[in-house]
Amino acid sequence: MMIRRIAVAGAFTLGLLAAVAPAAQAADGQPCGKAYKHGTYKVQTCPDWSPSGSIPVYKSPRKGTIVGYINPSGNDWYLCEKVGARYTLGRYQNFWWASTMADNNKWGYVNEVYFRGGGNNEPDAGLRTCSRPGGKPLPQ
Repeated sequence: MMIRRIAVAGAFTLGLLAAVAPAAQAADGQPCGKAYKHGTYKVQTCPDWSPSGSIPVYKSPRKGTIVGYINPSGNDWYLCEKVGARYTLGRYQNFWWASTMADNNKWGYVNEVYFRGGGNNEPDAGLRTCSRPGGKPLPQ
């Protein structure tokens, strides 16, 4: 009888843990494409979007100053991604940022809430990670 109670209690505990455990994160259905040469840079095309049609490009992945925009959103090229400040856009949020050049030729970062596919706070499934630690991995 005691073994049966332990088994039932164990099964209940496992069921409770499964019910309260966070759901598996969404798979990225639209990852960035394969790397290619764009001038002297190795870049990847990523499907991006914006509710307004343009995407702000920030000076750093800590947000702050907007240096330019990508107009319109669609399939744009990016160098790599890195962790930065949390950014929220409606029900979407992310702390992953991708380096690129705005349409005004200024280098900066786009938050990945503007990337299609994937889930909140996930990196893009196909974009390379920025290799240089710390400061900007971008050309000046």
